[in-house]
Amino acid sequence: MTVFPTILAIGAGATIGASMRYYLTQFMNSTMGSTFPYGTLSVNIIGSFLAGVLVVVVLEKVALHEVYRLMLLIGLTGSLTTMSTLSWESVEMISLGHYGQAGINILLNVLLSLSAAGLGAVLTRYLFSN
Repeated sequence: MTVFPTILAIGAGATIGASMRYYLTQFMNSTMGSTFPYGTLSVNIIGSFLAGVLVVVVLEKVALHEVYRLMLLIGLTGSLTTMSTLSWESVEMISLGHYGQAGINILLNVLLSLSAAGLGAVLTRYLFSN
């Protein structure tokens, strides 16, 4: 596949994923408040679950063209989840002296996101096996 279609595919997925991230973050922050970065935590968990589902579907179960694989796995889930925001929010908490909150933020994001990705993959494999 040439460079231009690759860029377009990833860009299309990234546009959708980043838009989803923005609106989900806004929704969670307005629902849960802004005392803790619930928006970032939520998009990382949802995006990781979706990545687990898509990895199984796209790479193991359905023969999708490479363009769609790139769009979904790299563009969509890559821009839906956000390591950079997690990092910045955690550094900001540390700089304000909120060490415990920063530690909880990091642990929750890592543990829950990894668990969500695993659950997405396991659940999808189970659903496709029946």
